[in-house]
Amino acid sequence: MILRAIETQWTPFIDALCSRDDVETAGVILAEKLEGANVLLARRMVEIPESGYLIRQRDQLRIDPVTINRVVRPARDLGLSIITIHTHPNTEQPWFSIADDQGDTRLMPSFLNQTPGPHGSLVVAGATGITAGRVWSDNSEKLDLQTRVVGKSLRLHSGGMMPANGLWFDRQRLALGDTGQTILRNLHIVVVGLGGTGSVVAVQLAHLGVGHITLIDGDRVEQSNVSRILGATTGDVGHAWKVEVAARYIERLGLGTQIRCLRGHLGTEISSSLIEHCDVAFSCVDKHLPRALLNRLSYDKAIPLIDMGSAFRVNGCGQITDGVGRVVIVGPGRPCLACWGHIDPDRMRVEALSTADRAQEIADGYIQGAEVAQPSVIAFNTTIAGAAVVEFLRLATNFAGTDDPPIRLNFDFEVGTVRRNRLPQETDCKICLQGSKTR
Repeated sequence: MILRAIETQWTPFIDALCSRDDVETAGVILAEKLEGANVLLARRMVEIPESGYLIRQRDQLRIDPVTINRVVRPARDLGLSIITIHTHPNTEQPWFSIADDQGDTRLMPSFLNQTPGPHGSLVVAGATGITAGRVWSDNSEKLDLQTRVVGKSLRLHSGGMMPANGLWFDRQRLALGDTGQTILRNLHIVVVGLGGTGSVVAVQLAHLGVGHITLIDGDRVEQSNVSRILGATTGDVGHAWKVEVAARYIERLGLGTQIRCLRGHLGTEISSSLIEHCDVAFSCVDKHLPRALLNRLSYDKAIPLIDMGSAFRVNGCGQITDGVGRVVIVGPGRPCLACWGHIDPDRMRVEALSTADRAQEIADGYIQGAEVAQPSVIAFNTTIAGAAVVEFLRLATNFAGTDDPPIRLNFDFEVGTVRRNRLPQETDCKICLQGSKTR
């Protein structure tokens, strides 16, 4: 099971717990159980006050039951999971002591009687902040609990995770290291939109050895898709779904990636709740409604989102007169797509219209250009998709450090440049709650 936390909340909380090296320190995390898989999202983190300890020593803790009941009451009211947490001062690696085992044996059944759970406990190595955890879904079943912290990077510990075995990834290990390759094997990524950029993203993730990939698209392969969707053939036209083409490619690789295909459009046929447990999302859509849904999901459920797109203008001779592309990394601690201006409320309104209403507005002249096919070339799509996957590697494996990660890349194909962008001004966004401190 996984505990997901936001870096701006997690880091101060752990620092506060580890600030004393002469005694153990305790706290409680209240977490939301996400849909679809064993993922808990930390919603509240509370340090036990000094008055709440009955015993507090270097190697022993006992907390006043009244204090515990007061702290966990919101879990009972809101149906949240309860995770206790305490430190082992001056240690570099966490472990559960016999006293910890005895304490959990008494405490976890009590929590499970109060609210369904799952509930669990964490130990923090005081010298490093590394955690070890476990959870109970009932009075007998115990699972490991891994912590993943979302911020400028996606931090997770390699201990207890499934390794990427075999010689297939040896050349990648030279660049990403054993830890980086193991992290990739243990991530679950969702790719929304399997067109020109999405198909490239999906197969690159599979070649990298990502463990789980969810593919979402509601369209079948058309003739114009064959020249720009990796794995598509002329024989697929008219009957094969785009998600099936990507899944077929990935399965034939034989590198062990597990695939889940969701045939449908996000927000209509496919609910966003089906992907809220995923670790990272790729937005490869050309419509504003699914992009807005992914943008909101990124902040509501602390999922890093990598959005990409391209736009071209051509003259009457078919020559490109203007070609641009973008890769935007959003999520907790970063400006959202609305801040960047990549979500258009009017386009969302148009996309939400029924077929009849849209046809009527086009006839009346209220909608122009929404139904016109846009230029798309596989070379440009591959450049954008490859840059997006590189930023994913930076986020997940820290291969290039996280001191100053890009938050938006802008490509100008006419002059052959790529630039980092920052917002020209601050915004007061209700989606991402961005302020000047995050700029």
